[in-house]
This record gives sequence, C-alpha cells and structure tokens, in this order.
Amino acid sequence: MSEHQSKRTVLAVDDTPENLDVVKGILSPDYTVKAAINGKMALKIAETQSPDLILLDIMMPEMDGYEVCERLKSNPRTSGIPIIFLTAKDQTMDEAKGFELGAEDYILKPVNPPILKARVKTHVALKQSRDALQEAYGIIKGQKDRMEEELNVGREIQMSMIPLKFPPFPDHDEFDIYATLVPAREVGGDFYDFFFVDENHLCFCVGDVSGKGVPAALFMAVTKALIKSRAADDRSTGSVLTHVNDELSQDNPSSMFVTVFAAILNIATGELTYTNAGHNPPYVKHPDGSIRALTERHGPIVGAMSGMAYGEETTHLSSGDLALLFTDGVTEAMDVGGNLYSDARLEKLLKESQLGSVEATVDTVLSSVKRFETGADQADDITILSLRFSGA
Repeated sequence: MSEHQSKRTVLAVDDTPENLDVVKGILSPDYTVKAAINGKMALKIAETQSPDLILLDIMMPEMDGYEVCERLKSNPRTSGIPIIFLTAKDQTMDEAKGFELGAEDYILKPVNPPILKARVKTHVALKQSRDALQEAYGIIKGQKDRMEEELNVGREIQMSMIPLKFPPFPDHDEFDIYATLVPAREVGGDFYDFFFVDENHLCFCVGDVSGKGVPAALFMAVTKALIKSRAADDRSTGSVLTHVNDELSQDNPSSMFVTVFAAILNIATGELTYTNAGHNPPYVKHPDGSIRALTERHGPIVGAMSGMAYGEETTHLSSGDLALLFTDGVTEAMDVGGNLYSDARLEKLLKESQLGSVEATVDTVLSSVKRFETGADQADDITILSLRFSGA
C-alpha cells in the first residue's frame, strides 16, 4: 500500500492465536489488523468498528466460519464488508456454499504472504470503489427533482469524485502534477484522476463521458472507480482499459461511452506507458521548447462494445518534460461566431508560451480558452491536467 494512503482495517478471525500472529506479521506494515478468536467476538467487532475486510477461518468451535459469514451478510451494518475464507489444505471446503453465503474469495492455509497481500489489496480496493459509488448515489437520493437541483447534484458528484488537493504528493520531487475541471452549466462527464499503484508507479488519466447531467456524472463515477480498482493490480494500461470496457458494456442500456487517456509513469526512470481510447491526443513539451503530440490510438471509445482489446505505447519522459492532457471542452470551445478553439490554436499556445509551473501551465491554457469564449456560453466541461517530470 502506498505511503500516501491511510491504513485500512482488516479483521482476522481464527481460534488459533498462532495463525492470527502470522496474519498480523504479514499485513501489519500496510493495514491495521484487528483480531478475534471466535465468531461471537468477530460479529461484535465487525458491527462496532466496520473493518474494510474480514479474513475468516472456517473451522471454529461453537460458531463456524459459514455461520459467521451468514450473520454478517444478513446484517445491513456489516453486509458490505468483503470476506475472504481461510481454510487448511487438509480440510474440505464447500466453495459453492461459501460463495452462496456472500464470501468474495478464499485462501488456503498456511497462507502464502504474497498471495495474502495481493488478495487483501484487491478486495480492499474493490470495497473502496463500491463505497465511493454508494456515496455518489447517496448524494443523488438526497436531492430534489427540480432541474436546477439535478444539475447541482451532477456537479457535486463530479467534483466529489476528483482529487482537489494540490500538491497531492508533497513528499515527492520526482514530478509535479496539477489539474482543473470547470463544469459547464449542463454538467457533462469529464473526470481526471491520479494515484500511486505502488511506490514507484503513478497512474494518471483524463476522460470524457458521453451525455450530460446526472447519468453522465454517474457513468463517470463508475468508470473512474473501475480504472482505479483494476490499476491497483495491473501495470498495463491496455489491459486496464480492456477490463473496464468489458465491465461498462455489460449493462449499458443507455449506450453511454467514455473516451479515456490513461498512463502509468515510473517516477524512478521516466518510463511512461499509456493507452488512448478515442481521446484527444495529449502534448509533451520538452525543455528546448519543442512540442510532441502523442497521436497513437490504441482502441475505440470505452463502454460501447465488449470484447475489444486495447493496446498501449511506451515512451520515456526526460527531466523537465511537461505532459498536457485535456478533454474536448478545450479544443471544441466556441466563440460567439461559432468558431472552434481547435488543436492548432492550443498547439500554437504551447509553442509560444513560456510555461512555468504545472499550475501556471493549466492556468495559461484555461485563460486562453476563456478569452476565446468571451460572450459565448461554455457548452462543455473543460478539463486540463499537467504533469512535469523532474527525474529521480
């Protein structure tokens, strides 16, 4: 787990203290580990302390793991906590029964530390994603049905799902990152995100959902959560978007879709792996003032059709290189005469401007677009993300 994330809580349930000690030894560096030696204690801790995940032994006296799982899943206060069963190799486990009761996974004992860490990380990340989505839906349910209030709800969802604290990683001098999202009055589905997937790899992305209002904001929230969840265990941006596309297209009666540019930067080496799924090509400005557009396309829009395989590209950022990601709210902004801001105008601005900090770069682009739009309504969300690599 990244040092930039607060510790999540894992409840380990086993009637053998030695087994609990093993689990604590493996997980304690990254998680707060609570222990319970029987089912009754586990139920009490789960209800009062709401752990992020439960590791549950099956063979226990008085109340076995199956009964504990059934009680947890039938209690609204604990039903959303993911459960991983622990079972010894010489014990017979009814996998179907465990999954029918609502368990998410199982691990054989004695536990393999890398497997335990990976499974716990995956299911904690999935729970975080589900919690974020539930929070987004909760915002919607609490609002009135008037049109203006609906727009406010969509805007709140959109803004609550993006990181707003800058600088986000003050302990890192290998790079600087800054982003802004300016919603249109009729809220769209723009988003940006950045997060560490491990201590050396930073994932960052920008996306634009089709449609407007609350549906677009919700589709954005789901897309963003899926990207973050998948990237936690996958360093291939192509594989990440392949998975996200399949998930989004499975239950999509409104035929919504999203364009995405996703990248993973090795902050130690400058290696940049990226995938462009129908999105605006980003620019990289080098210290000598030259501009390079990352024009490669690795697949179509995301969410429209399942079974698509997305590719990826690998390049290197040198010290001082600045990457600029944006949505079509920049290049398709219109003036009062209906003229587009255009890629050509943006490229000219980047070439001619003496770009300062990443925040100043974003402000330069946004100010240019706003001047161009003077007298006209902002028709679409405007999202801009700037990253400068400084080197290890």
